[in-house]
Amino acid sequence: MTEKTNRKNQIIEVASKLFFEQGYHVTGIKQIIEAADIAKGTFYCHFKSKEELGLEWLRRGSEKWIACRNAYLEQFGDEPARKLVALFDYQAKGAAACSYRGCAMLNMLAESPDLGCPMRQAIRGYKKDFLAFIRSLVDQHLPNASDADREQRAGAIYLLSEGATVAAQSFCKTGPIEIAKKQVEKILAE
Repeated sequence: MTEKTNRKNQIIEVASKLFFEQGYHVTGIKQIIEAADIAKGTFYCHFKSKEELGLEWLRRGSEKWIACRNAYLEQFGDEPARKLVALFDYQAKGAAACSYRGCAMLNMLAESPDLGCPMRQAIRGYKKDFLAFIRSLVDQHLPNASDADREQRAGAIYLLSEGATVAAQSFCKTGPIEIAKKQVEKILAE
């Protein structure tokens, strides 16, 4: 890895920690520069703006979450229903591990009221991909169900996942995720 790549990764790591712990808008470029122990020019060599850094943070965070999620779900082989239920176990572990700070993307979404802002559009894309992932597992589990039925079930599981994440963040406990998991089991029953 080159020195330039190392610096860029360093900036993203520092910004990731700050964005997640205190919020995107509260975190300033000056604070990122100081925490990363870099020169102002180094920051701007890699990122033209805080928004550009925010987009890179979202992209990398999404890639990391997907890779970790998929690695966790591999243990369930070709059992799509088990994977969908286990997705909630994975969420519960993640919620506790991050001290119930919630989903970085949902937190960022709450900070981005402008419907047309690039970060909000990126988050929408990541969330659509998550819904598509759930839908693919529902399709595998219920191949003979109607398209409308599979779409409805996937949508309900997606909403349970997102809602459980927010509720776990609100109450600082995994109970809401466990409740959602039980509902997913019922949704998947044929």
